[in-house]
This record gives sequence, C-alpha cells and structure tokens, in this order.
Amino acid sequence: MTVATDWQAGWQALVEAVGTDFAPDCVLEGADAIELGTIRRYVEPLELGCPLHHDREVARRHGYADVVAPCTSLMTFTIPPLWRPGEPPLFTDAARDAQPARTAIGPPSTGLEPPCTGYFATDIAIDWLRPAVVGDRLHRVGHKLLSCTPKATSVGRGAFMTWESQIRNQRDETVARTTTGTYTYEPHAEAGGRAPQPPLPASPPVFEPPPPADWERQRRWDEVEEGEELPPYAFPISVYRLVVVAGANRDFNSIHHNTEYARSTGAPEMYANNLFLQGMWERVVRQWIGLAGTIRALAGFRMTSFNTAGDVVVVRGRVARKWREGGDGLVELGMRSENSHGVSVGPGSMTVTLP
Repeated sequence: MTVATDWQAGWQALVEAVGTDFAPDCVLEGADAIELGTIRRYVEPLELGCPLHHDREVARRHGYADVVAPCTSLMTFTIPPLWRPGEPPLFTDAARDAQPARTAIGPPSTGLEPPCTGYFATDIAIDWLRPAVVGDRLHRVGHKLLSCTPKATSVGRGAFMTWESQIRNQRDETVARTTTGTYTYEPHAEAGGRAPQPPLPASPPVFEPPPPADWERQRRWDEVEEGEELPPYAFPISVYRLVVVAGANRDFNSIHHNTEYARSTGAPEMYANNLFLQGMWERVVRQWIGLAGTIRALAGFRMTSFNTAGDVVVVRGRVARKWREGGDGLVELGMRSENSHGVSVGPGSMTVTLP
C-alpha cells in the first residue's frame, strides 16, 4: 500500500511495518497487584455492586479463588506507575495545562510515526480467558501492529492503528487477548486546534435513575429468548464523575478531565474514557447475567462520538442469539451506548455464559 499526499507520506513507514511486533520481549507490568481497594475504586463510578467484586465468601462460593476483578478493569492493572522512587521529576512545568514529562498513557510509540500531539483510543476487542483475582499481578506483552490507515477527520490529520497484545498474570498465564484501536493525529490549526463539533446539550438531559440491582436473581440459559431486551441503564456524565473515573482506572489523559485541553485536541469538551465506557457495558451485562454467569468476549466496541461532560450515556442491550458449545450455554448480546447525539459506542457485542 502507498499513500499520496504530503501529510500521509509521513505515515508510510508505519503502513509498511504492518505485521511487526514492536515489543515482542517487553513486559509492561502494572503499578500494583490487584487489591480490594483498587477494585473498590474501579466499581465506584460505575456503581457496580456485584458481590463477586467485593465479597470474598460469595466469590469463593461461585468457584473463584478470591474476590474477582471486573473484566473491563484488567487493562488498568497493566498500567505502569507514573513515577518511581529514584526517577527524575515528572512535573517540570508550572503552566496550568502542562503535561507530565513522560507518561505510560500516551500513544504507542514505535519511532516511525510523524510528530503528533493528539491521541485517543477508538475501539477494542477482548477475549477473556480466565479470571483475575485479588493477589494477582498483571502485565502486558506484545505490541503487534495489525493495521495503519492514515486519515483526516473532524479533529485533525493522523492515522487509525490497530494493536494486538496479551494480558498475563504472575504465573505467565494468558488472562486476556486484546485488539485495541487508536487514533494518533495532529489537531487542526483552525480555532486553536478545535474543529466544528456537534453542539453540547443546552441543559442536562432528563433521565430516569435505574432501579436497584437484585443480585439474588439468577438468569438461566433456558429462559432466555432471542430478541429479549436488557433493561437500559443511564450514566449521567459530570466533571466530578470523570475525575473519580480517572483515579479509578488510571487513565489520566487530560482530554478526560480538562475542558481547555480537550478542546485544544479538537474535542468539544472533556469526555469519558474508553475503560469507563467499557465498564458501563459490563455494569449492564453483569446485572443481567447474575453471579453464576461469565463474560467471555467483547467485540465491535467502537466510539463514534464523544461522550462529554454534561451529557447522559444510556447503555442498551438485546439478545442477538443463543447456542450450546460443549457443556456451556452461550448468549451473544448486541450492545450499544447512546447520548444526546445518538449512538456513541457500537453497535457491538458481548458474549456471555449462563447456567
């Protein structure tokens, strides 16, 4: 594949490197082992009260070695610390919106990409192979480039890339396989880097607070019908909630908690991060499948618009199909997130098992 225009030519080296694993021997170890406190912080902004994630006795009764980390939290436990004792200073600039001297949250770097200042995750697919529990220590291995497509968008000029990696535990067992999409770009120069975006809601959308979860209810495979709708769940997005989210899943990128910085990258406002949006899907699915269900896979999870502070994200699901595989009863759930502009994530799917 060749590219034509001058700005696209800057990406040619990466286009030609598709198929390369840029970190085959690199182990990216998380800052901490999985702990009850870190799980608690992750579930707080999701209001995910599933006992598997806080009650050791309940978790063991359902076959787990200890309290289980939510499926969508696993990437959080592979993020290295921002700073370690003995390292040089991280915060070296007193400007209001100054960024740290280095960060593990930034765009994947190969040395082949042209200089860019904008970056965000766009989509992800995950196969969860085994649970991760309190006491496990996770790390990420592999950094294989599956695709690189230069493209100009409403926020700037850059390239959509797809990366493959694995999440493993301290026994080097593969816990999950991930395929992550990213967009690395240089924001448009017009209006200080901000491109025209859909207007923000004039006032907070009206929504109905969801009813309390009934964790005693266990759904079974035999009672599920194709076409059945999952109860929708509304997540109002406030600045306060986004700050709690950043502390919980360790995605400290300023686009998710700083209005001015987000606008400098072409976004209309600070917006929810990928891990939080994944967690919303898990929150809805876990409540529906109950404690004896398991979550196997996530696919088609792609952000199509920003989910900004001041808006409400409503997650909806529907039973797409059900089947037997070995001794397991599997169900594919069609999932999507909606905000005031329409569908903002998906449509995608989550594959689950039910007893």
